[in-house]
Amino acid sequence: MKLVCPSNPEHKIFVLTAMVPETWILNEDGDCEHICEANGCAIDSDLATARCEECDALAALKEE
Repeated sequence: MKLVCPSNPEHKIFVLTAMVPETWILNEDGDCEHICEANGCAIDSDLATARCEECDALAALKEE
């Protein structure tokens, strides 16, 4: 599978938002002092929401 830009096949960079689990260490004021990434946890993302970085077109998924 490959991501392709439907507007311009020359565009090769895509943007995707992923939800990554983290543990935040807070101080008494509620300010984040340190962030610990949760290793081995699932990352929530969906390639169907990827967009072309250059023109913002919704990426198409192409079978190879």
